[in-house]
Amino acid sequence: LLSLPWVETTEEAFDLAEAEKILDEDHYGMKKVKERILEYLAVRKNAPEEHATILCLVGPPGVGKTSIARSVAKALNRNYVRMSLGGVKDEAEIRGHRKTYIGAMPGRIINALTQAGVRNPLILLDEIDKMSRDGHGDPTSAMLEVLDSEQNKSFRDHFVELPFDLSDCMFIATANDLGSIPRPLIDRMEIIELGIYTKREKLEIAKSHLIPKQLTRHNLQKRVLKFTDAAILEIIDYYTHEAGVRNLERTVAKICRKAIRKLLSDPEIKHITVDVPDIK
Repeated sequence: LLSLPWVETTEEAFDLAEAEKILDEDHYGMKKVKERILEYLAVRKNAPEEHATILCLVGPPGVGKTSIARSVAKALNRNYVRMSLGGVKDEAEIRGHRKTYIGAMPGRIINALTQAGVRNPLILLDEIDKMSRDGHGDPTSAMLEVLDSEQNKSFRDHFVELPFDLSDCMFIATANDLGSIPRPLIDRMEIIELGIYTKREKLEIAKSHLIPKQLTRHNLQKRVLKFTDAAILEIIDYYTHEAGVRNLERTVAKICRKAIRKLLSDPEIKHITVDVPDIK
């Protein structure tokens, strides 16, 4: 009980221009999502008592659903906690076990709040469509109380057995497919669909995010390994048919590894420029 953040909070940031800058730096495109986040911020600034809407980002794997939540937390100056719901099939995982049972533990929500250390974190409910039900109850039904702003003022965990106010938390859920989420749960969330990236967007993402990230990870200087635009487009067109950019990043990492091996095996090579013929 003492480890729960009953009163600790972080000061929420309401600087719209700064938030927009953070979102643009971290993500290319995603216009609709960014607009919705900035609208949310504007409403919070104008009416602080207004309960937060629960956003649900739906889209194929690798389009940046999880990473946008981290950027939102940074933009709002909220502590960020990721709760992975893939494979959760027991209601007690959400709501906790009664103290009388051997090995009883609090549920995931209470654990997330303890981890965040404040009562107003941003909690990412990752893979909300991957929850399933079994003989131990239905965890999606337990989520209904968590995500309802009218009920979650007094959320009761079976282990804590005291009402905890979740209305200050901001929840963002992610899903690949809405088909497996029960209708009542969908009704409590605002669905934002993330489409697939275009070729031009993938090129920009590779240049401004993926390549610098992989160069840093492999301890390579920018001047040592360069990619031409044509080479990046070659990878996008012929090597990575996907909606997101995960395979694109893996392929860039693969080229970095091959470049390092080449540089180390031949001391005369000082830098490499990757062009279309080199990709093969």
